[in-house]
Amino acid sequence: MASKIVKIGFVGTGGIAQAHINRLVEIPEAKIVALCDIDAARVKTVADPLGAAVYTDGAKMLADVKLDALYVCVPPHAHGEIEVRAAQKGIHIFVEKPVNLFLDKAKQAWKEIKKNGVLTQSGYSLRYTAGGVQLKKFLEDKTIATANVIRWSGLPGTPWWRKYDQAGGQLVEMTTHQVDLIRWVMGDVDAVSASYSFGRVFKDQPEVTVPDSQAALLIFKSGASATVNTACALGKGWGGGTDFVIKDAKVVFKAEGCQIVPEDAYKLPAPPLETPSIDAAFVRAIASDQPTLLRSPYDDALKSAAVTLACNKSAEQGGKLVKLDDFLGEL
Repeated sequence: MASKIVKIGFVGTGGIAQAHINRLVEIPEAKIVALCDIDAARVKTVADPLGAAVYTDGAKMLADVKLDALYVCVPPHAHGEIEVRAAQKGIHIFVEKPVNLFLDKAKQAWKEIKKNGVLTQSGYSLRYTAGGVQLKKFLEDKTIATANVIRWSGLPGTPWWRKYDQAGGQLVEMTTHQVDLIRWVMGDVDAVSASYSFGRVFKDQPEVTVPDSQAALLIFKSGASATVNTACALGKGWGGGTDFVIKDAKVVFKAEGCQIVPEDAYKLPAPPLETPSIDAAFVRAIASDQPTLLRSPYDDALKSAAVTLACNKSAEQGGKLVKLDDFLGEL
């Protein structure tokens, strides 16, 4: 099928939406035609240079404007209704991660997506990095013993991010990228156990209700394990990384290209010279009817979200082991 122009709308025009917009304007098949945000001044500022229609009501935008695709770039707790409305209208959907803070709403969205046959992509961009592609190829025939994730950073200034009931904590909202990466190369998670620290570092900031730090153990259906340590108490900057242990070596993930330690243990395949951005893949999958370009569809992204939400449940229950099949149920 010949490529076509993909007419795109946005719900949410904050920082992550603007990052997507900056990439989309460079893609010939993409045309941004409408933007929506409850912040009327912000949406107008973002929309005017694009010549896009401005809305403060997402349902009205979907009713007024003929869209091929919709980007949903709202806080975790605000997902759900707009995805359902878009799917029912046959609009392809890009949903920023995490796809939802509430599993019942996410599963309802997935039901409508599946029923209406729309294409979906989520914001797990590590799957589109040169290092991510290289890592996946290298590890596909290896036995992974374990993986370790560390992500330490500071508190974002965004008010909703600091609220546990709106963002879900750093593991759900940020470190979900690393959890998704290890899921991509290690397969489905069987069970999790987690322990969180609340109110120790930020005891003088009562508006902060997310955990100071979070530690989780992931047990995979393969029998492998992974540990995740994440904290938002670092202040400026950030530190950490994602490592995988295989026989006689460690693989260090880097977005631009991975490393082997010791370097003579294995020969890594070369990272691809070019890999499409997550936005280019989404637009071109729609324009040329090639769903195989989509590496992070909604149902798979829902599984990554479920892992982190199961960790929240475990921590709330004093570290009790939570089985993912029971927690997530049928999709």
